[in-house]
Amino acid sequence: MATTGATAAERESRQQEKTGTSQIVVVDLDEAQPARRVKLLRKGRGKLMTRVERIVADLVEAGTVKSGAQPVVIVVREAPAPFWFLEDDDDD
Repeated sequence: MATTGATAAERESRQQEKTGTSQIVVVDLDEAQPARRVKLLRKGRGKLMTRVERIVADLVEAGTVKSGAQPVVIVVREAPAPFWFLEDDDDD
């Protein structure tokens, strides 16, 4: 009788179920977003909200997040440096 080994994701999922802990999933959107889009996201509308809904659906489909879980979105904006124009670019 042949047995197959569990994948790392399956082992991690079972471990979480045993301990009762949850895993935090962080999704980085890569690029900065205009203030208007962030404002609409805070209200639950707009292109970013659609993008968040799509990402959550993909995570549920992949099994990363349970289908009954309620998504939580935390929006953090980085304040620009006060003298950004004086900073050296290290791209040289």
